[in-house]
Amino acid sequence: MVAILFILTVIVFLTIDYIMKRKAQTQQAAEVTPEPVIKEKPVSIVSSTYYHPTHSWAKVTDDVVTVGIDEFAKKVFGKSNRIDVPKVGSYLQQGQPAWKLYRGKRKLTQSAPVEGNVVDVNEKLLKDPSKINEATNGDGWILKIKPFSLRKNLKNLLHGETAKRWLENARAQFVTRYATEVGPVCQDGGELIENAGDLLTDEEWNEVLDEFFMEENNK
Repeated sequence: MVAILFILTVIVFLTIDYIMKRKAQTQQAAEVTPEPVIKEKPVSIVSSTYYHPTHSWAKVTDDVVTVGIDEFAKKVFGKSNRIDVPKVGSYLQQGQPAWKLYRGKRKLTQSAPVEGNVVDVNEKLLKDPSKINEATNGDGWILKIKPFSLRKNLKNLLHGETAKRWLENARAQFVTRYATEVGPVCQDGGELIENAGDLLTDEEWNEVLDEFFMEENNK
């Protein structure tokens, strides 16, 4: 009888010990703070500026794309005295000629950076095209486009560090190639002065149109 009581007592103690250990393990597990799950933030296309090889830019705002002419084109072509733009409602394909800038006898054709319908035109620039060189990207826009297949179009454009290097390379190539004409009048750091293209001959200007603005593709 004593033996049976002893065995039962041992079983009870072992059972209590097991329960207490399980309870302690559960409490420890509850006290451990799980590592937070970090979700990768998706890259937003809104507010980013994208560039087309003809040196037009596109900025996405909500469901509209604002487009214009970049700084390199402004400096090389110079202040325009006339600009031709499509009418509101016109359909433009990506890469299709979108507007034409005129300065004296010279003309610069630039392509639509995205596909879509024109929903607005900057009337201020139509009245005074020279203001396009005085404004920033935000104010000096030319058209606003309601895009089709926006994400697909943006894959064909440059942005971020890639665009920055591309613009710098274009400036450096232009200065190097036409150093005799524009080199002595470049600003500090090799930045182009306004109306730099005026210093080139007509033959050199045609070379610039083909190489830097893909004018050959627009003919």
